[in-house]
Amino acid sequence: MILSRIKRYFVQINLFSILIFEDLVVCEKLNAQISLTTEGEGFHRSLIYHINFDASISDCYIALHLQLPSALYVSVAELSDIRRLGINIICSIGESNIELFMEKAELQNVTICSPLCTTESVFKFPIHQRYQYANETSRYMSINIPKPNILLGCTKRIKEYRTSIIDVCSPCVNFVNKWREIPYTMDTENVVWMVPIGNLSVLTIVTSTTLLLTVLCTMFLMQTICKHVLITHKKEE
Repeated sequence: MILSRIKRYFVQINLFSILIFEDLVVCEKLNAQISLTTEGEGFHRSLIYHINFDASISDCYIALHLQLPSALYVSVAELSDIRRLGINIICSIGESNIELFMEKAELQNVTICSPLCTTESVFKFPIHQRYQYANETSRYMSINIPKPNILLGCTKRIKEYRTSIIDVCSPCVNFVNKWREIPYTMDTENVVWMVPIGNLSVLTIVTSTTLLLTVLCTMFLMQTICKHVLITHKKEE
């Protein structure tokens, strides 16, 4: 009788322990590595992120979150096409007006996510540079591509990492209840783009030259038209 009670208590204790710890993923600390490459030239390019983990994790989603400065933007229409074609799950929060100059634009946050099926994930999306107002001090401006945040969302809790407070956009936010920010190492140096800016110091010269050329071309056209009219008139006589 006593032995059966001891066995029953032992089973209950084991079941209670399982219920408490069933939401923990027993795993060592993850090691993540990111590399960034760019594709294209000029004001319209693509960012390609390669994310590698040293171990595979089941039943998880991975997300890359990037806060763009006001000098850069992603097109909401392009993101919709990417989702519709099934290329990637990507969304954005923040500034969506692509016509604004850098000085008037707000920040924009981009999140791209997918199921974590292997130890390597590749995220690619188009990015654009905004135009800037001309000035008298500089001809070029350097734009630094900010480092992203890597988020991991699993059906079970990863005990090594805290819940992220990053505002993940829809539909990525709906895949898991909680996203956790994962530290990583980046083997790519800071990516810097040089953007040309209009030079106001030559505005007077450019305006005067344009006006002079316009007047000269107009005079030449009027002279040509007058000659043609005179020749036609003489032939008719």
